[in-house]
Amino acid sequence: MNLVFGGNVVFSAFGAYCEEYINDLFSRKILIKNIRNENNIFYAETAAKYYPLVARLSRKYGVRTSVVRRKGLYFRIAPLKKRPGLTAGILASAVMVLVLRLFVWNIEIHGNSRLSDEQILAMLEPYGFTAGVYANDTDALTAERKILMSTDEINWINIEVNGSRADVYLNENTDINETNDIKTPCNIVASRTGVITDTDVTAGQLLYEKGSGVSEGSVIVSGTVSSGDTLILVHSSAKIIADFTDNIEFEADYSTVEKVPSSDSFTHRQLMLLGIVIPLDGNNKDTADTVCAESVQEMEMFGFPLPIKLKTERYNRYTNVCVTRKTEDLERILEGRLELYICNFCKDYEVLGIEKEYEETDSGLKIKARIDLRGDIGIEKTIYQH
Repeated sequence: MNLVFGGNVVFSAFGAYCEEYINDLFSRKILIKNIRNENNIFYAETAAKYYPLVARLSRKYGVRTSVVRRKGLYFRIAPLKKRPGLTAGILASAVMVLVLRLFVWNIEIHGNSRLSDEQILAMLEPYGFTAGVYANDTDALTAERKILMSTDEINWINIEVNGSRADVYLNENTDINETNDIKTPCNIVASRTGVITDTDVTAGQLLYEKGSGVSEGSVIVSGTVSSGDTLILVHSSAKIIADFTDNIEFEADYSTVEKVPSSDSFTHRQLMLLGIVIPLDGNNKDTADTVCAESVQEMEMFGFPLPIKLKTERYNRYTNVCVTRKTEDLERILEGRLELYICNFCKDYEVLGIEKEYEETDSGLKIKARIDLRGDIGIEKTIYQH
């Protein structure tokens, strides 16, 4: 540590008694390192504070020494001693930057479309997320949990505080029907093309009977109803059960290029101080085609937490390998994709039957599936009034 911050001097030594000279330096416990001999000239490195003594001892053995290179923080800041005003300005600026980074000044919202930035900021304010708040006074985990519990308009939210900036990432709940207000006039329209098997209308006028076929987007229950000699607009409410069909295709190739982990791995370590990231190992290896596992260690002193974290990133490199599969393997993969599709996109409906057929393609295999479903296809659509 002393060699780094005090500065190092790389020097050369030339003479007939260089070996005795270097042995004398070691006997006097003068720390030197990186000793090498090039064309009968010795090169070594020592701390800057030792070099005056190193140079004086060289005369005793008739050895000529000279400075080759100066290294370390000491030699970088030494010229600033002659310019105290500039030094004071740099230090004042550094202190100001560090102090300002202790507070959150900018809150960025990402992923919102229906909710405005002002609405989201109003949700965050009760939990301390306002401009100028001390960063350590914020609790992102508590804010995330309580916001999700207090509203159905957000599916998930992630708050990241990095120095003076807080990034809020969220995903809005698109399943919330914009016409859930019973005072809003609306129709019931078909979300799928199918055949109606049952209806249960509690408000509005039914336009189709059981057994009727409807196309996607057709108005099944109208929010325009007669009241005496006038027409009024109501909020339609109904359950429309219909049989419909999904047709889906998936393809897979016999030969594919896949990433396989190799034995090549390396580590990056970084010191995180008040939002500033300082690389520790100088590792600049390319991280393309790698998978990263990272861990963050909180630093302590005498049991008290410090505003310093040690981040370790462990990278494992992948190589590309050509994999060729058999027909039965492709069929199993395609069956898995079809099951996953049914679980994700048909979970709200009753599956009446599945018809599957396989077809060869130029490079692999294709599965064509017809999925017969039954369920509620009615969705609310606002009647806009002018």
